[in-house]
Amino acid sequence: MSSNVALRSIVEETIRTVFAGVCLGGGVSLRQAEVIDNYGEGVTDEEFEKIPLAEIVDNWIAVPFDELEKGYVAHLDAEGLRYYLPALMLSVINKYEPSSMRVIGTLHGLRPKKENLIYDISRYALLSFEQKQAVAYFLDSLPNLIELDTEDSTVVKRAIRDYWHDFLPNC
Repeated sequence: MSSNVALRSIVEETIRTVFAGVCLGGGVSLRQAEVIDNYGEGVTDEEFEKIPLAEIVDNWIAVPFDELEKGYVAHLDAEGLRYYLPALMLSVINKYEPSSMRVIGTLHGLRPKKENLIYDISRYALLSFEQKQAVAYFLDSLPNLIELDTEDSTVVKRAIRDYWHDFLPNC
């Protein structure tokens, strides 16, 4: 499937615009999410709280790709997800790798599941209506921008059906 350059540009600019100026605030950072994934082993509460001081927390565009690649999206809280989500979505568009935890975490993180519905949707609570529209637009456009593998295609379709559909234009 060939990439639609105009659509890609519009989707990317929409993401950049609606998430401009978003900072991490008091949210869980990617390195903190890694500690959470390891059940906090070897890290005191005080050390955990200081982790974001060594990270970029006020400019999601500048977050290094290798930080995103670690793929601890599942452990981000609402503030953390709002902060990292635009960088993650852009990284999926520009460097899609179906086996990457970054891609898996991003796409699965946008698909609320019945067994975790309240938790999953609570992670979207801080997104503005415009940000939710941008996420819906990203998901809806993704199959036209990159060739998704079968599983990811299913995840994207279900994410739109189960939650993001209401944020698409003309719905």
